[in-house]
Amino acid sequence: MRTILLYTLIACLLVTGCQQDRPEGATLAQSSKSGPLENSKNVIVIVIDSMTKPVIEETMERGSLPALSFLADRGKVYHDLVAPFPSMSVAIESTLITGTSPKEHKVPGLVWYDPLGDVIVDYGSTLSKYWKLGFNDTLMNTLVHLNSNHISPEVSTIYEDLKIDGRTSGSINLLVYRGDQTHRVTVPGYMKSLLHLPDKIETKGPDLLAFGQAIKPKAVEGAKLDEGIYQKFGLNDSYSAQVTSQLIKKKEQPDFLMVFFPNYDKDAHYHGPVSPEYFAKTDGYLQEILNAYDSWDEALRENIFVIMGDHGQVLLTDKKEEAAIELAPLLIPYQVAPLMDEPSSGDIVIANNHRSAYLYTVAPDLDFIDIANQLQQDKRIDHLAWLNGNELVLYRVGTQGYLRVTEGGEWSDQYEQTWSFEGNEQIADIEVNESDRTISYGDYPDIFHQLYGALSSHSETMIVTAKPGYTLKSEGSPVHNEGGEHGGLHKNDTLTSIIVSGTDKELDERRMEALKGYFLQLLE
Repeated sequence: MRTILLYTLIACLLVTGCQQDRPEGATLAQSSKSGPLENSKNVIVIVIDSMTKPVIEETMERGSLPALSFLADRGKVYHDLVAPFPSMSVAIESTLITGTSPKEHKVPGLVWYDPLGDVIVDYGSTLSKYWKLGFNDTLMNTLVHLNSNHISPEVSTIYEDLKIDGRTSGSINLLVYRGDQTHRVTVPGYMKSLLHLPDKIETKGPDLLAFGQAIKPKAVEGAKLDEGIYQKFGLNDSYSAQVTSQLIKKKEQPDFLMVFFPNYDKDAHYHGPVSPEYFAKTDGYLQEILNAYDSWDEALRENIFVIMGDHGQVLLTDKKEEAAIELAPLLIPYQVAPLMDEPSSGDIVIANNHRSAYLYTVAPDLDFIDIANQLQQDKRIDHLAWLNGNELVLYRVGTQGYLRVTEGGEWSDQYEQTWSFEGNEQIADIEVNESDRTISYGDYPDIFHQLYGALSSHSETMIVTAKPGYTLKSEGSPVHNEGGEHGGLHKNDTLTSIIVSGTDKELDERRMEALKGYFLQLLE
């Protein structure tokens, strides 16, 4: 999910984004150690927020996706790409560029709690939360700390790996983009004083970095772009397409480029996950990129195109009072501290990721099983999960018993992961095959690995998820009743589509953790 309010805040604050530290006048191709490799193709990855099979198919049936249909007809289409959990863009993008789960890259989600600093880290959700948590902290976490500090230094990103190989890379409008290139950002003096910002703000990114009006590549300086106040200061599909087209036309296209189209996520939130009339608009921006070449066929001769979603969305019930599961009242007599107080001044800390949440115990002698007993009174809640040592403890509201899972064991899944488990298998909606000791997933693709990854990503925590049709509500969190929402564990949250055109290399493993390696293979 991409929060427009946060983007607008950032764009309003930022005046200039310093260009890459290349020699003055050097082109992107000249900054590469080896330059473009002969007979190789560039790779362009376009991430369309909330793109899924149902909206693709319905919009195609109407004949409203000529560009996407062109690429699909000349490529391979997969509708079973699994996102990490929680299904929020910040955690997903971190997985995309590192090839690891949250357990390794250490970005837990859109919102999480840091007990060492006793602060809730929020990369952007609602204006009221910005104010209560502090504009300064929200801005610095999103613009600086996410890419410079929060992603684990123990993992490398695709941008860093390509730099070592002498390849150039770029990112347009993605929130997660860590590379080894320093990008300086300047804010007006009065804003520095108002928000107590440092005099010098730097972030780490790839060779080419564009982030709305905030950070613009030299190739688009002076170009007329959709970056005004009514275009969300460049944080929109049109700007992403315009910058990409300019790079192509000016021969400044890097070997590997990731581009983000954020618009449809907002449309799906308000109008529902399958809204063809809104999704069709995305195709126009894709056409603009293809039109930067003499023909669409030439675009495919020179590039491999990967068009992918980042997650799905679940349609919420149309009654707002039913759609929202208020967590704080369910936790009584335990207290949740107001956002303007120190989180640890309460008994429980809530980090809300919309259709899921992390819960942290602060009060002494308060166990996760105590919280689980409180939350199971609401039948709209789906799963409750935590780690007991190395063992995953899993409950499902409305299903009897428990399920205890450990990594390693005699049961294997389609991703060649092995598990052992005890308890009610219906809790995870898995089918077991006794003859070959395999398990297959139902409504919760890769549920064990997804929960292990999230629960191992930071401090000791518990996960609560909502059933389809519902979302979790806590102070400052949004509710899109009658529209779509994500962040949960269900397949409607975590399954998305990917179209690969311009190569015959199969995508054998359809999990986002595998995509970094796949992208590198495409460049070989």
